[in-house]
Amino acid sequence: MRARRPGTCAAPRRPARVAGVLLVGAAVAVTGCLPLRWARDQRVEVVVGPPRAGGARVVEVRADRLGDTTATFEVRLDRVVGSPLVSVTSRSPARITLSGEVIPPGRHVLVATVRAGHRRRHGTAVLDTALRLNQLQGLGSHNSYHVAPTDPPWNGVLQWQYTHSPLDVQLSEEGIRQLELDVFVDPAGHFVAHVPDVDAGTTCVRLVECLRVIRGWSDAHRRHAPIAVLVELKDDDYGLPTPIRPWTRAAMDQLDAEIRSIFPPGRLVTPDDVRGRRTTLREAVLRDGWPRLETLRGRVIFLMDNAGAKRHAYRQGRPSLEGAVLFTNSSPGDPDAAFVKRNDPPADIAELVDAGYLVRTRADADTWEARADDRRRAEVALASGAHWVSTDFPVPGRAFGTPYVVTIPGGSPLRCNPVNTPAWCRSGMVEDLAADRRRPPGDASRSGARPALVSSGSLGV
Repeated sequence: MRARRPGTCAAPRRPARVAGVLLVGAAVAVTGCLPLRWARDQRVEVVVGPPRAGGARVVEVRADRLGDTTATFEVRLDRVVGSPLVSVTSRSPARITLSGEVIPPGRHVLVATVRAGHRRRHGTAVLDTALRLNQLQGLGSHNSYHVAPTDPPWNGVLQWQYTHSPLDVQLSEEGIRQLELDVFVDPAGHFVAHVPDVDAGTTCVRLVECLRVIRGWSDAHRRHAPIAVLVELKDDDYGLPTPIRPWTRAAMDQLDAEIRSIFPPGRLVTPDDVRGRRTTLREAVLRDGWPRLETLRGRVIFLMDNAGAKRHAYRQGRPSLEGAVLFTNSSPGDPDAAFVKRNDPPADIAELVDAGYLVRTRADADTWEARADDRRRAEVALASGAHWVSTDFPVPGRAFGTPYVVTIPGGSPLRCNPVNTPAWCRSGMVEDLAADRRRPPGDASRSGARPALVSSGSLGV
């Protein structure tokens, strides 16, 4: 039997007889496919793409044995007859865009009808509007471990004059869902610092110590949306007393092992989880999309800050990050492309988000925006749709006497991504830990709960 790709559903090769709406609904519930009358040796394959701008979905309909013949392609939800949502005239395959405005929340049977002359053929696929990982926007903290130096002359470096709360406090009280750790090599256990010996203040010294803090908070809040941890591999040697070792592949393997020692497979989001059966990570992200948010609650995703030589060393021998823990800071189009870092919020972030990449950017840098109470960069970053917007000032009262602070508008603490979610999305669907605590276990109304499959009575057959 020919294997079906994820997100596809092709009609059977032989005629299928269906007796009544109830049987149709039962078949959909069991198989995810809607059985329909079929012409012998003819086939329509339907592929539903991941969410795009405004929650739109691109549907590809491919009809066998159509050749160069132009046909009419019609798309409906949960019914075979009646006015189609979209109708186009095209050769096969046809690419049809369904606006997010015409797709109600829930899980639907998408029915594609192909008309060529007197012939009419059908194909189906499941269209599930459950939110994906890349449909959120959250707040990050830059150098999340950092404590400003107090000794001269280093306490006079303006760019270092910021201090963050402990990691668990940031997660619990400050709405942070993306953390950043600068990591140096140590065979006895990698350590965290900004610049050893001169700007070394940190709320957690060893990497595993920092990870245990994150794991502890995660254990206590298992319904949280995935926490992103951006890891910068540092080995700049300024001739200071602390020995600086290079990031070799062995040191990178040690990094992966230290992360896995704290977070078992069920608590991580890894490249293997996302790639599935696709050849490359890029292909999986752009064609199948990211996993459903509901399946990733209570997990942590690790991202590499570095590009260039360190990225290439990390993916050596595994171009699509097979077996790796970190998602690399990649270049769109490369086999490992899934996450992209854009420190300065440029015009292409919205395009990257629409395509399906995860993006992190910054609302401020080097304390300048905070000192001037200049929110322009933060506003551009938030509007861009970047999934994580990082700041040194997530709470009031730390911005050198100015009211500067960065928060997620309407977040709880995250919000629906402003680029690729439909109008019906609400921030509580992304994460609402307070509401989750108030609901009894098993309550179907829990935030982010999987929408019910369409009932048999709603199928317009």
